[in-house]
Amino acid sequence: MRNKLLILLTLISLNSCQMNWYGDIDLGADFYYMVEPAFNSIVIPVNLDEPYKSSIYVIKDIESVGFNKNYILATSKNGEEIKYWRIDKNAESKELGYKDDSIMELSNVSEINSAEFNQIKTAENINLKTKSEYRKELNYE
Repeated sequence: MRNKLLILLTLISLNSCQMNWYGDIDLGADFYYMVEPAFNSIVIPVNLDEPYKSSIYVIKDIESVGFNKNYILATSKNGEEIKYWRIDKNAESKELGYKDDSIMELSNVSEINSAEFNQIKTAENINLKTKSEYRKELNYE
């Protein structure tokens, strides 16, 4: 009887956990990097209570990501064009609408130039990892 009760309590406990089966990286401030090659994006959860169930794209085609307690820095590449992104974790995040490609625009997410990107990276001591480095860590490559 005691073993059955222990098993039941263990199952209930495991069922209540937020399981992340895909290796998504929690970047803080409710942003996640979806490492899996089919997604390769920074996202926000639809439901903050269940962040790994459904997400909204914020930045697609990630090349590298780094973060600290203040910022998330990312680069993305579409064709030959490289874009530099800053997400300010301390600023209020307001939804501004959607772009044509179903990407959510947020007030604290900005495309910036490479000089500003490198200045923040240095000043905030942010270490960037490439998508390949994240994938190797999570056994996708």
